[in-house]
Amino acid sequence: MAETPSRTSTAPRLYAEWVAVALVATLLVTGLVLGRLTERLDHIVYDRALIASGRPPPDDIVIVAIDNRSLQAIGRWPWPRRVHARALDRLAEARPKAIGYDVLFVEPTDEDPLLAASVMKSPTFLPMVIDVPGPNGAAYATALPSGLLKEAAAGIAQVSLHFDGDRIIRKAYLEEGGGGRSWMQLAALMAGMQPLGAPGSRTGLWQERPVMIPYGGAAGHIRTISFVDLLEGRVPPELLAGRYILIGATADGMGDGYPTPTSGETSVMAGVEIQAQLLDALLRGAAIVPASDRWQLALAMATLWIMLIGFLRLSPQRTANLAVGVSLATLLLVFCLFRFGHIWLPPSAALIGLLFVYPLWGWRRLQAISTYMTDELRHLQAEADAFPRLTRGGSREVTQQATLLRLAIDRLRDLRRFLSDAIGRLPDALFVTGLNGELALTNAEGRRLARRLGQPVEPGTDMRALLGLFRSTGEGHLSPFAAGAPMQGAGEAVTEDGGNYELRYVAQRDAANTHVGWIIRIVDISPLKQAERHREEALQLLSHDMRAPQSAILALLHGPETGIPKPIAGRIEGLANRTLDLAEDFVQLARAEAKPLAIEPVDLNDVAIDAADTLWPTARARNIRVEVDGAYEAAHLVDGDRQLLTRTLINLIGNAIKYSDDGMIVRCGLSDSDDHVRITVADQGAGMTEEQLAGLFARFQQGPREGIGLGLAFVRTVIARHHGMIDCASAPGRGTTFTISLHKSDAEPYTEVE
Repeated sequence: MAETPSRTSTAPRLYAEWVAVALVATLLVTGLVLGRLTERLDHIVYDRALIASGRPPPDDIVIVAIDNRSLQAIGRWPWPRRVHARALDRLAEARPKAIGYDVLFVEPTDEDPLLAASVMKSPTFLPMVIDVPGPNGAAYATALPSGLLKEAAAGIAQVSLHFDGDRIIRKAYLEEGGGGRSWMQLAALMAGMQPLGAPGSRTGLWQERPVMIPYGGAAGHIRTISFVDLLEGRVPPELLAGRYILIGATADGMGDGYPTPTSGETSVMAGVEIQAQLLDALLRGAAIVPASDRWQLALAMATLWIMLIGFLRLSPQRTANLAVGVSLATLLLVFCLFRFGHIWLPPSAALIGLLFVYPLWGWRRLQAISTYMTDELRHLQAEADAFPRLTRGGSREVTQQATLLRLAIDRLRDLRRFLSDAIGRLPDALFVTGLNGELALTNAEGRRLARRLGQPVEPGTDMRALLGLFRSTGEGHLSPFAAGAPMQGAGEAVTEDGGNYELRYVAQRDAANTHVGWIIRIVDISPLKQAERHREEALQLLSHDMRAPQSAILALLHGPETGIPKPIAGRIEGLANRTLDLAEDFVQLARAEAKPLAIEPVDLNDVAIDAADTLWPTARARNIRVEVDGAYEAAHLVDGDRQLLTRTLINLIGNAIKYSDDGMIVRCGLSDSDDHVRITVADQGAGMTEEQLAGLFARFQQGPREGIGLGLAFVRTVIARHHGMIDCASAPGRGTTFTISLHKSDAEPYTEVE
C-alpha cells in the first residue's frame, strides 16, 4: 500500500474534511431547529427546570371544585342551572375580584334567566367551545354561552388546551380567533389582558401569544374548596373576598383532567387548576415566553462554531475541555433565562450539535484506519477465491483489525448458508418473488405444493399463475399482486381439489428499506379444517342428537298417566335433566375453548347486573338476595367478549346460590385496582375443604351438592382466554369467594358535559 501520498496530503485533507464536517454539522443543527426534531428532549429539560423552580401557592386565587363529594351531595351531573345560580349568589355576597366559571353553558334551558341574573352580580367570565374541525367540512365551529348568559357575562373566553407531542399540557395561546373575531384565554381575560391581534386581517382559525405555563406545583397546589361547601354556606366570606375565583370540575370521570409536567406519571391535573396556574403566572408576570426558532438557531450555531474553531486551534485534551465547558455554559444560560428572564430557549439542538460534531471530528483523526478498512473491503469484492488471503505488511494494530474483519465476513457467509438451509427445511411452502411476480427462491415444500397443483416452480416462473388457483373463503388479501393490495396480508383459501390453505405475504425490503419483492408463505391447513368439522359434528351430536331423547323423556313424564310410580318418575326426570345440563355445559365449554372472541369494550357493571337479573327467579325461589356492589359508582371497562363474560358471572353467581342456604346473601362486587378491574362473587354457604379447592377448576369436579362439574372449568377457560386471573378463597362453614382480575380497557367511559 502506498502511504507516502496520503502523508503528504494530510494537512490539506484535514482542512477539507474540517470544512465538510462544519457544513454537515451546520445543516444538521439547522434541520434539528427548523424541523423541531428535538422537541421531546427539550420537553424533558423544561420539565426538570420547571420542577426545580417551583413557587408557593398564591393567596389571591381560590378554586371552587365540582368534586366527588359535591356530586354525591347535589346529584348527578349536569346540575340544574339554578344550582349554579345559587353558587354565584353566594360568591356575590363575598364580593370577589373576578369569577371564571369553567363550565360550558351552550345549550339553552328554562333556567337561563335565573342564572344570567346571578352572573351579572359579579364580574363573571364564561367559556366557549372551539371545535376543530367543524361540521360539514368547515375548518372549525364555535359555540358561545346560550342566550341571556352571553349578554350577562363580563366576558366570553376560550379555554383551549394544547397537547405537546408527548400528550402533556405545557403551552397555551392567550389569544385565538377566526372569522373576524378574537377570543382571549380565560386566565388572560381574568388577569385584565386585552386582545392584540387584528381579527379582520386573518383568515381561518389562528392562534397568537403563546406562553409556557410555569406550574407552581402538582395537582392541589392552588387553594381549593368544595362546591357543596360553598353552596351550603360553610365557606367564610373573607376567604373569597377580593380574590380571583375559578369554578370547574375536578371529580373523577368527568373527563376534565390532563397530564402536566408536575402531575407525575400516573396523575392528572384538572383543567380548572391549569387555568388557575396560568392566571397566577400572568398576575405575577411569571409566564414563560418561548423563544422563536431564530433564537434557537442562533444559540445552536454559536455553540457549534465555537467548537469548530476550537478543533483547528486546540489540542485534543483542550478540545474535550472546551466541549464540556460550552455544554455547561449553554445549560446555565438556558436556566438563567428561564428562571430570571421568564424566557424558554430550548438547548437540545445546540447540545446535540456538540455531541454530533465532536465524535465526528475525532473519527476523522482515525482516517488511516478507515482507509485501510476500505481497501480491504474493495479487495474482498474483487477476489475470486473461496476464502480471502492474509494481507502482509502494515502495523500490528491494523493487522489485528483486518483479521477481525475477515472473521466477521466468514461469519456472514456462514449466516447466509444457515439461512439457506433453514429456509430449505421449513415445514411450510415458502416463495420469494420479485415485484413483478417472478419466482426467485423457494423450498422443498414449495416445490411439492406446486407439483401437486400442476404448476412449474423454476426460477423466473410467474407466481401469479400459482396464486390464481386459490379461492378466498372470507376477508383478507391472498395475493400481493392484486390491485390495491397492502404491503402485507393474509387469508384462508381453498383449491379445486378440496384442499384448505392459509396464505400470508409480506413485502421484502433491502438494507436501504427499499421494496424489492415479496415473501409468500402457504400452509396446508386441510387436516386442521377436517378436525374442526369433526369437532362441530361432535358438538352437534351433544347439542341436538343427545338432547332430543332426553327432552322426549321429560315430555312423556309430564304427559298423561304413564303408570310409573312417582318416586321413580322423579328420579328419571332428575337424571334426564342432568343429562341435558351436562350436554349444555359441555357445548358451552367447548365453544369457550375454540370460539373466536368477539372483542369489544365491555362495561362489567352491565355484565354483573345482567347476570344477577338472569338468576333472580332462582334466587327468589329460595329467598336469597343477590347484591351487586360498585356497579353504579363508575364505569369498569375491559376489552372482552360480552357473551362469554356474562355466562362466566352467571356460572359463578349460580354456584353461589346453589351452595347457599335459604335466606342468605350472595354479593357480587366490582372495583378498580391499578390497571385491572376486580370482580368478587362471595357467598355465605358451606364452603370447601383444601382437597376440594385443589381440584376446583378440573372438569367434572363436583362440590358438596349435586352438579355437573363443568361450570368452573368454563369460567377458568374464559378468564384464561381474556388473559385474566381467577382465585378462590374458601373454608368449611365460612362460605366461598371467587376473585376475577381483568385488564382495563383503553376506551374512555362516556361523560356528559353541559
